[in-house]
Amino acid sequence: MRVVNNEDQVAEVMKLLRELSNRMRQRVFTRLEELDVTPHMAWALHHLGDGIPMGTLADRLSCDASYVTGIADRLERRGLAERRSDPSDRRVKQLVLTDEGKRVRDMVEGRLFEQPPLLRFLDGGELEMLKRILEKMLGSNGPEAHEVSG
Repeated sequence: MRVVNNEDQVAEVMKLLRELSNRMRQRVFTRLEELDVTPHMAWALHHLGDGIPMGTLADRLSCDASYVTGIADRLERRGLAERRSDPSDRRVKQLVLTDEGKRVRDMVEGRLFEQPPLLRFLDGGELEMLKRILEKMLGSNGPEAHEVSG
């Protein structure tokens, strides 16, 4: 089934989505700044757990391995992670969270996943409706659903 949308409605929705995205991004940056953590450091902390090879971390962060080296350097300087040789292949370096890294990771995730002020104005029914709309948008399977354009 093809859905026909009014161009003005689509433009207004796109404007609102951009504004929402900007506000949420700013909130994330502010929350991370309070902990002296960059967004890439936060993603690394989220993925590390008991340790993963640095190449795997690069894949999960969708970045170059050399960039992960910089992230690892910053995490080590802060005492949040340490490099260790992989027990099964000493050529491979794993990045492992320290106890302090686990503490900071938990703080980061706690701050990022608490209810944003934007959602406090919605009642349960409105939240459920928003959830269904977002799931529908993100779950679309049409050929252009995942298209990225500039």
